[in-house]
Amino acid sequence: MRSFPFPETKVTKIATAAFVFLLLYFARDTLMTSSVLGFSKSQFLMLGLLCLAGVTFLVYNRRNLKQILLDKRMGILAISALIVLLPMAVKRDWQMMYFSVLLCLCTAVFLTYFISFRELAKYYVLILTVMGVYSIFAMWVFRPLLIDTGLLTLPVFYNQMDFMFHNFFLSFVSDTYVHTRNFGIFREPGVYQYFIILALFLNNYTVTWKKESTWWICNIALAATMLTTLATGGVAELGLLALIVFFERKLYKNKRVMAAVVAIVIVLCILVAYIVMDKGDLYWELYSMVLGKFMPGEDSAFGRLDAIFTDLRFFLSSPLVGEKLSTVLHSVTDNTTSTMILYAGFGILAGTLNVIAWFALIWDRKRALWINLLLIPVMFLSFNTQNLIADVFFWLFPYMALTEGLLEKKV
Repeated sequence: MRSFPFPETKVTKIATAAFVFLLLYFARDTLMTSSVLGFSKSQFLMLGLLCLAGVTFLVYNRRNLKQILLDKRMGILAISALIVLLPMAVKRDWQMMYFSVLLCLCTAVFLTYFISFRELAKYYVLILTVMGVYSIFAMWVFRPLLIDTGLLTLPVFYNQMDFMFHNFFLSFVSDTYVHTRNFGIFREPGVYQYFIILALFLNNYTVTWKKESTWWICNIALAATMLTTLATGGVAELGLLALIVFFERKLYKNKRVMAAVVAIVIVLCILVAYIVMDKGDLYWELYSMVLGKFMPGEDSAFGRLDAIFTDLRFFLSSPLVGEKLSTVLHSVTDNTTSTMILYAGFGILAGTLNVIAWFALIWDRKRALWINLLLIPVMFLSFNTQNLIADVFFWLFPYMALTEGLLEKKV
């Protein structure tokens, strides 16, 4: 596996950052796609972006076209296409989602031609960090000081549930519907948490920064962003990941870190006490996050369990190619278990391919066994609270890691 990188210049770095940002901005699970521009326009823009990247790559490497076409990655693409499209053909389930998933795999393999997943992760982490900080300010500073006071008027739009959002471009802020939760650019906070925890994982276990301060800044900013989503799974993942990093890096030996931890705990306790006594909107959101979802009659937790068992039933009834996608996706009110949806709708090969790809990203032989074992539930919980199977960022880093791991890399 040979690498065909672009020259390392300011122009290429800016272009790569812009590419990752736009890929994220027009991703399948953003409000830009579902509500602002609409699905068709957003996906055509994403396809255009990928085509532009592909043409640029081929033109720049026009003297290496034979090597590119004969590279072993083409075999991975062929096998990927077979795994994803064979169930569609066998079931005669002619739906575009199969091709959407295949596009995600092709994008990941294509990028390995000129950039490693570790290098790409740097761009992703920095972009998520900047957007995370911006989303906090948009929600807790810009809206109350500018929008609510009438000093500024921004474009508004309505999501698929007909709730109004203020368009801050890099963040979308809800006007009334769960307006105390941070959506970022995503269709709901539960989706946002996946992208944040992915950035946190990459920041701690994939990216190597020249300065330790960059690691700290990204961790703090992303953790603060996660807390503002008030996503139950996201906060739980954040807590477990923080404990893993805390003990693995032996941060308890650092007096400054311990002092900061004590200060943060005190501030959080005071803040929670104030929220509880105030019994405002934040109190009810906090109550829903901690207790409400697990109360009898609440759809969230029990609905997800129902989705898991329903998907398992579909998979067991047709383990090779799965059930038709429309049947899987609409069998329960909210089918939000990405892993089981793949097994139920695509069969054992596609489902296992995704699991293996995530293990390729998460598992490190040089790392202590207990760390690897704890990181698995952190990441798998993050994408099994939402249906993300056709989002390019659900496959991007895992499949890049798998591709690079399978093939020997040569410069």
